[in-house]
Amino acid sequence: MLQTKRTRGHRFAAVAIVATGLFIAACGSDNKSGGSATTQPAAANSTASTTGGSSATGDSTAGTTGGSSAASGDPASVVAQYTKVPTEIVQTEALTKKPDPKKVTFIVCADPSCVPLADYLKEAVTALGWTFTSINAPATDFGSAVQQAIDTKPDFIAGTGTDAAAFQPQYDAMKAAGIPYFTCYATDVPGGTANNLYADCYDSSAAQQYSKVLVDWIVNDSAGKANALIVNLPAFPILSAQADGAKAAFKDCSGCKVQSLDLTLDDLTSGGTANAIISFLQSNPDIDYLYLTYKGFEPGLPEALASAGLADKVKIAGTQAAQPQMQAIIDGTEDVWTSLPEEYSMWSLADQMARVATGDWTTANERTNAVPPFYLVDTAAAAKELVDLKDGWPGPEGFKDSFKKLWGV
Repeated sequence: MLQTKRTRGHRFAAVAIVATGLFIAACGSDNKSGGSATTQPAAANSTASTTGGSSATGDSTAGTTGGSSAASGDPASVVAQYTKVPTEIVQTEALTKKPDPKKVTFIVCADPSCVPLADYLKEAVTALGWTFTSINAPATDFGSAVQQAIDTKPDFIAGTGTDAAAFQPQYDAMKAAGIPYFTCYATDVPGGTANNLYADCYDSSAAQQYSKVLVDWIVNDSAGKANALIVNLPAFPILSAQADGAKAAFKDCSGCKVQSLDLTLDDLTSGGTANAIISFLQSNPDIDYLYLTYKGFEPGLPEALASAGLADKVKIAGTQAAQPQMQAIIDGTEDVWTSLPEEYSMWSLADQMARVATGDWTTANERTNAVPPFYLVDTAAAAKELVDLKDGWPGPEGFKDSFKKLWGV
């Protein structure tokens, strides 16, 4: 683990956010009913709340860290398991035959972070011998791009980061046209023929499992005495799913306390997240851990902590790290981040397409593969392995060849 005394290196201070960006661009509320992918818009109120009940200071609950996620056992064991780099892909079932040629259209969201996803999926689809086309979506009208895709009559359509509620008419039109839809970084639950959704390669269940492991790191690091603040942006359900998972996991720590800070889109787009976090910390001086549900909260935060005299008191934990977060761990300004593989996720999305094409697709298999492999990075040595990778860890070594073997190509 990182030492408590930390040096402060040069950090970037600006943050550029587009509302339709990767990971937080899910536009509807969480829907776990299966049957329909329709969701309802989420509110985006800025509030400070506590876990459980109505206490203004947060709850302490007894128990041992456990739960229903993939991670189980005591926190120390979980941390030991999940600080190891995964070496295997999740998918283990080979296709029963090589899929026939298909045409795939991918909707590229308006944020620059979605561009590499198109490249990743194109490589995977091309490996299957299929045809790939991408369509750029306007920042405020994902549905128009979906309609454009429908008009070209592809075999499959895929998109990322946007729940069906944001483009419901076009989503319904896809089903009417018999074109299966595949997504990632959303909260809709695939139901196959029931709702025409055949994959969500990073969904609420994944967010909850990742959060459980990150909480175990905090519990272990604090010897079961963490006073944590979960920072969330309720406008995006995929983040709220993670925050809910973290709150549930903290309830299993008898000596821990947890509070929540819900930010708004205005906080994010104005670059005001660091100020909001510092203000909350100053009003609640016992907090010693920050749990960031989104890396977009992080720019400028270490500097703000230093200016407030909190740099050596409050540790930073967060999810889905990229290059800047790895550098922060190397610099000693931050403590732990989950490393989630975006490139692998796109290959997993292509894998589900191949299973639909061959008739091998099942709900159970898709649900298992909705949680990509991941691990925790909490040392400078581990961060140095990733710091040169702009988009973070791509996935287990050789994962592309592993998928190709299962596909028979």
